[in-house]
Amino acid sequence: MALFLAALIYCGAVPVKESGVYGSLVSLPSVDLLECRLCSSPARLSGGPGAAYGCRAEVLRSSGSFPGGSVSSEARGCISLSLPAVLVESLYPGRLYSKAGNSFLLETGASFRFTGRWNAKKGLFEVRGAEDLGWGKGLLPVLFRLRAVARLYFRRLVASWGRAGGLVLALLSGSREYLDADMSELFRRAGLSHVLALSGMHLSFFSSFFSCFTGRGRGFLPVLLGISCFVFFAGLSPSLFRAFLFVILLSSCTRLHVPGADGRTVMGAVFLLHVLLRPADVQTAAFMLSYAAVAGILFLSAPVERRLAPFLPPALASPLSASLSAFTATAPVSFCLFGCIAPAGIIASVVVSPLIGLFMAASLVSVVAGLAFPPLVPLCSFVLNQLFFLIEKLAAFFALFPRIGMG
Repeated sequence: MALFLAALIYCGAVPVKESGVYGSLVSLPSVDLLECRLCSSPARLSGGPGAAYGCRAEVLRSSGSFPGGSVSSEARGCISLSLPAVLVESLYPGRLYSKAGNSFLLETGASFRFTGRWNAKKGLFEVRGAEDLGWGKGLLPVLFRLRAVARLYFRRLVASWGRAGGLVLALLSGSREYLDADMSELFRRAGLSHVLALSGMHLSFFSSFFSCFTGRGRGFLPVLLGISCFVFFAGLSPSLFRAFLFVILLSSCTRLHVPGADGRTVMGAVFLLHVLLRPADVQTAAFMLSYAAVAGILFLSAPVERRLAPFLPPALASPLSASLSAFTATAPVSFCLFGCIAPAGIIASVVVSPLIGLFMAASLVSVVAGLAFPPLVPLCSFVLNQLFFLIEKLAAFFALFPRIGMG
């Protein structure tokens, strides 16, 4: 059912309309002021003199100027924003704009009054100025404010770890503004971009991490609470939302002894739920690549592993079959989206992914150690940067292999 629906969606037979479309008496081309609540954390769009961040926002009120005067109206729906770096980075450590007079904590849940103009070509509102409207009252605003403050202090902690800190921030919070641009390019050319995208790999890591404190096979609710906190802290990217739904549904079906609830059935249900709950994700590269990779592993990994088993030990045949299956399923999508594929990623994933897991474990230990005993921060930084150096050299090695296509 899910495969059939996916085919209909991407063939254009079944249109998927984005929920929460903007609606107001003031049309978007006329808007010069918006009151809105941020729906996502800002992500870096571009660097250089015109550095900007992008995010989604729920519109509460809009105003516009006309020849006869101005009009203000209540509004609804969500739109995309382009935020200048001078606003977003006003509290970020080590940034030029952190020395500016005004500072803004631009994170999910915060409300602002933005001035700017609508860019019809890019389909977003380009912000020029901002006024902080606070977080509101109630439990949810309090939780979002605590999240925003935690993400800010986490950013400040890892910023002192140099280049390794940028990778820590990307892997544990989904923020890539401190990740070295050369490192991102190496990962892309080596076919390792999926490692940086918060997904099932990260959720599996945290699930295993929290299981260490509850005992294997026991304490599902504490583990679920732990990974829920991670998802809330990192933010719901399409791939992470997919992985989170999968964990909840599969674990629930297992404990309720639902007949026929295997990985393929549950993933089909997850796809249907995802399309219903967040239709805007359907057209994103993260959504398409994430589901394609999981479909490849679920349908191809077992037969591929059987063919590799006579030639390779199980410890190598299993991850290699999963990597090859994921690559086979995502290759057509990657070629259509980016014009190239990196076959070296098949082997690179098998080699680098365990090191990424070790790096994440060392990062968590370093965060706890740095908060509990600050004098350990230099030692943590040294260890993490040595691991970072090894990961970078391996990524650089696999980036040397040719890619297929125009990229």
